Amino acid sequence: MGDKAAAFIRQHQDRPFFLYLPFTIPHASLQAPDAAVAEYRDRFPETLYHGQQNYAATPYPRATYAAMITYMDKKVGEVMALLKELNLDDHTLVLFTSDNGTTFNGGVDAAFFESVGPFRGLKMDVFEGGIRMPMIARWPGKIAPGRVTNHLGAHYDILATLVDVVKAKPVKTDGISFLPTLLGQVAKQKKHEYLYWEYPEKGGQVAIRMGNWKGVKVNMKTNKAARWELYDLEKDKSETTNLASKYPAIIAKFDNIVWKEHQPSHVPEWEFIR
Repeated sequence: MGDKAAAFIRQHQDRPFFLYLPFTIPHASLQAPDAAVAEYRDRFPETLYHGQQNYAATPYPRATYAAMITYMDKKVGEVMALLKELNLDDHTLVLFTSDNGTTFNGGVDAAFFESVGPFRGLKMDVFEGGIRMPMIARWPGKIAPGRVTNHLGAHYDILATLVDVVKAKPVKTDGISFLPTLLGQVAKQKKHEYLYWEYPEKGGQVAIRMGNWKGVKVNMKTNKAARWELYDLEKDKSETTNLASKYPAIIAKFDNIVWKEHQPSHVPEWEFIR
């Protein structure tokens, strides 16, 4: 994938281009080149992973996971070096992000590496450990280096942002451009009233983020009367203290959002709201 990305950049270096490079690592199965694994082979205590979760076995699960991340990092570095070599890096916007939290299977040891930091949950959870992702943006001369923002967004904001960057016609999307945030024009930044997640796996889950408030419902397939959990992420980013009973008005708002945002699925197994 790195080689194909480099070839694409070289082929399109003389005109504007868009490159989407979705590296598949780190991910289950735990697999990396032998040389990459060797960098970490004696660094961690290991327990042989036998492939019992239907992914490839490895005698070095921790070393292999670390190797996958380092290997991806090197490939990202090669892309960045190529942009510099071709004199493209000073006028190229680069965004780096992830799709979900650390996985729980395939021999991955998220607890050992503290992969989700203080956050609760992993991949396939709608708690913060499953859905809160960082994003890194680089655009010399446009984005001030070293700046940090807590602007709240979702992946569907990226399309709206790129359309804004190239001054193309707006497209129909729920996304909001975060270009003003990238440029440091915070006063011009529009914000989502809320973000809504609906996920049929692990028993059926929904989540809503509204400002610093986060609402979560779980096990909805077996419990249609499942109650909301409510967290103040400003004070409780680990989602440990359920405040639902103290804020009925917020819970009522969340109920209305679910009824507004839910769309019936064409897959019966995904339908758990109504």
